[in-house]
Amino acid sequence: MLRGLGRFLREPGFRRLAAEAAMLLPRAHLAIGRRPFPQAIGFGAVPLGPNSDTDVELVSKTVASVARRMPFRALCFEQGLTVQRMLRRRGVPAVLHYGVDARGELSAHVWISLDGRTVHGGQTAPRYTEVARWP
Repeated sequence: MLRGLGRFLREPGFRRLAAEAAMLLPRAHLAIGRRPFPQAIGFGAVPLGPNSDTDVELVSKTVASVARRMPFRALCFEQGLTVQRMLRRRGVPAVLHYGVDARGELSAHVWISLDGRTVHGGQTAPRYTEVARWP
């Protein structure tokens, strides 16, 4: 499942982050598929944990990398919930944004921000109009 992660394995703390992401992504996937929307969103919006020195970019890259290797499609929603949960548990006040396509197409996107700066899912976020955010 986690093949091809050689360059990341050399990053300090990556293995622990990858293991955590590999456990949380399936749980986020199940929450999205089996819970009402407000409860599914709650998966990522956990209370802030103790403040720690967290490499936000490494968390984001790790989740994206592990998500590509899941036996299911872990798209922006699963990744966003996982990144938000991992950051908030580490005392980082990450905010999940939910947006719809501004051009009227039937599509949505989830991205994560910190202090107004997008830290995950930002590549396509400008195309979407935010309709909600948590917390």
